[in-house]
Amino acid sequence: MTTLTWKKFLIAPAMIALFAGSCKVDPKILSAEASLTKGALLADTVKITVNKNAVLMTSSLKLGVTYMKNNLDAWGDGPSITRGTNLLKGAVVYHNQHIFGFGADNIEPRPGVFDWESLDLRVNMMTAMQSTPVITLATAPTWMVDPDWAPGKYEDSSDTDWSKVEWAPLPEHEKDFAHLCALVAKRYPAVKTFQVWNELKSMWDETNNRWDYVRYTRLYNLVYDSVKAARPDAIIGGPYIGIDSWHSAPGNAHSGITDPTYGELDKRCLDVVTYWLQNKHGGDFLCVDGGVDSKDGVATNVIASTKKFRDASNWLHSQTTLPIWWSEDYVGLNTDTTIQPAALGCMLIHHALAGDAASLRWAPEQQEGEGNVSNFFSSTLVPNGGKPFRNYSLYKNFNTYFPAGTNLCTTTVSDEQRVMVMSSKTKILLINKTAAIQKTKINNTLAVNLNPYEAKYVTLP
Repeated sequence: MTTLTWKKFLIAPAMIALFAGSCKVDPKILSAEASLTKGALLADTVKITVNKNAVLMTSSLKLGVTYMKNNLDAWGDGPSITRGTNLLKGAVVYHNQHIFGFGADNIEPRPGVFDWESLDLRVNMMTAMQSTPVITLATAPTWMVDPDWAPGKYEDSSDTDWSKVEWAPLPEHEKDFAHLCALVAKRYPAVKTFQVWNELKSMWDETNNRWDYVRYTRLYNLVYDSVKAARPDAIIGGPYIGIDSWHSAPGNAHSGITDPTYGELDKRCLDVVTYWLQNKHGGDFLCVDGGVDSKDGVATNVIASTKKFRDASNWLHSQTTLPIWWSEDYVGLNTDTTIQPAALGCMLIHHALAGDAASLRWAPEQQEGEGNVSNFFSSTLVPNGGKPFRNYSLYKNFNTYFPAGTNLCTTTVSDEQRVMVMSSKTKILLINKTAAIQKTKINNTLAVNLNPYEAKYVTLP
């Protein structure tokens, strides 16, 4: 036993040395493996360069909201209203309200009989919000749109048929509507900006399979002349046409402006803009609306489809030097709330880089019975409401860090399929366009991780 034990201990050091020698790694192999690991890490990291000495452009984009049926209404829950009001006050620049419908009652239920109460409340709300108030001159009282209207015909005490709220004024009442618009402008001197009508509602020409831009422009000119006579300081815009798109466009809708993500812009919508520009009596800005979904299908990649706003805006800017307003802009009515901030963020960057002047978020408050459709905060009609959604901070911070007049810097991104950015000298907005965590590195110094579909504002060193 003693001999064996001695031999055992005698052999052990030699075996250890042998094993140690066999486990040594060739430095060349170690260096190669480290390089591979480092290379994989670098390849996985989205590299962003911000050239603070190169001004790409000066942003002119101002953000806003358009009030809908439910908007901080007094009959809601008190604490919820307070929370929602505190969120919305000062968050964006423009606050917009329609003169009839969308939260306002019929202001002229019978010829010469007026009811201003509900519109007064909404205009007072706008002016108390530390905002620039805007009024959309739409829609028209029932007696202007329905040839069979008669006093007392409808059970509604306001002589209003709400099913006809989106009908256009009859030709014989277009001057009446223009006169009403002038009265609105005179009543609210604090409001200087006005949009005329909304999406050419009730103005489709079935015979020619196109929008009736002649009818719209005739109405617009009557309103423009009437409002300018009453309020020479008024800032007036149109034609407020929705820019549709198709994946399989009908024959007279081909514009040649296409992209696989959203399809093809509808030429018939662009024709409205062309005619209006050529035949308007005057105009201070051009307003349109649109969304990523096509007329013949829902967007399969909502974030990529936001390129539609950039392409449409580029065309609009090529036609006029007027400021371009997006009165409504949508990233899909059924878009998952997780994706909404990233999609909206990409949309806002497209607006800013295209040189647009305004983007108005439809319905800042979640509407009764609906989910979060790109809203800012939850319904104030119920207890514990008025709570911010992630979309709210996206817009509020954009308004804070990238107000109109901000110089935007030239940037490069190593993988634009994964990350989209916009930067000034001091702040950068990074958007993760994917469902995976993305690692980024800015100017080879600042490392920033982005959660799935995250929109993040970062201070540059």
